[in-house]
Amino acid sequence: MTSTSPKIDLQFKNEKVRFSISSCTTDKKHSFYTLTKQEAEQFIKRLQYLEQYTWSQFANPAKREDGLTTEKPNLKSFDLIDQQNKDYLLDQIYFREDKYYFHFRVGKLGLFRVFGYQYKQFFYITHLDPKGKIHHS
Repeated sequence: MTSTSPKIDLQFKNEKVRFSISSCTTDKKHSFYTLTKQEAEQFIKRLQYLEQYTWSQFANPAKREDGLTTEKPNLKSFDLIDQQNKDYLLDQIYFREDKYYFHFRVGKLGLFRVFGYQYKQFFYITHLDPKGKIHHS
């Protein structure tokens, strides 16, 4: 059975984190399109700020609320990430079983979580939870 890894892909621990929304859901209630213009601008600034960090720094921040939280199988957020993970098919070809599924918080927007997966040095954003609707509905 494949499960999520409790850590980042260590092959890329010293690489800078890069973000991509190319895997972001087309389900508009969990996508980038749910954000107001101001929220979107703050979100992009936050991602640009986080790109100064390596994966190791991003995974082990000084403040826990700024770091990555591993997603666990059989939860709605895990399933939403899994549905959008196009790179997992490539992993299956190479017999790689680990899935690096996480979420992190964008604090200045209140309860705002970004969900996705690590594939190589990229954090592919699969969906957003700007108002806590996924886990708190």
